[in-house]
Amino acid sequence: MLGSRRAVVAVLAGAVIVLVGAVLLARGSRGGAPARAHTTAIAPVAHPASAPPVAHPASAPPVGHPEAAHTATYGGIPSWLPKPKVRVGRIVQASAAHPWLAIEGDTVSVHLAGGRTTATAVGPAVPEEGQFPVPRTTPCSFNVTLTDVSGAVPLSPSAFTIVDEQGLLHHPRVTVTGGGALPQRVGHGRSISLTISDVLPTGSGTLQWAPDTAKPIVSWDFDVEID
Repeated sequence: MLGSRRAVVAVLAGAVIVLVGAVLLARGSRGGAPARAHTTAIAPVAHPASAPPVAHPASAPPVGHPEAAHTATYGGIPSWLPKPKVRVGRIVQASAAHPWLAIEGDTVSVHLAGGRTTATAVGPAVPEEGQFPVPRTTPCSFNVTLTDVSGAVPLSPSAFTIVDEQGLLHHPRVTVTGGGALPQRVGHGRSISLTISDVLPTGSGTLQWAPDTAKPIVSWDFDVEID
């Protein structure tokens, strides 16, 4: 009887061991290393520093110009621009064969049949500016200076004429600046200052001088401004 009980216990113990082994084996097959968390590393976004200001040249030369690669100085005159060929401030020459149109303030060397002189016209001077309403006409005076006379230069009031803004021809009054009689000619080495006066409309005009010809040899453009 005792032997049979021991046999039963042994069988049960063996069964328990087998059962425990099977359980452990089953757990081992289902289990394993714990799953790792898969994360994606996000690379930091590179933020560039503020871009430096772009330097713009003062004036870009034309495309294909030999000096296009040169950078002009800000505010300066680009070196690739054409250089002026006409000398500034020069005294121009006028004659019957080559009349000259100048602007008031210009000095012109006038060549005549019997002499030569340097002529300068300045003006017009008006009695008052800033009038309102602006008058249609106003007294005007010009100053014409003849210097460096060689030979003889004829003088006549009729030699001076004015064409106004409306195209009308005026025969102004001609006197010697400072007073005195108007000579018929200016001799060699002498000089004279003349006052040319008339009533003119506002706007542009031309003072003309024809000392020994029917057509003007030299003319000066001007503007009558009252406002």
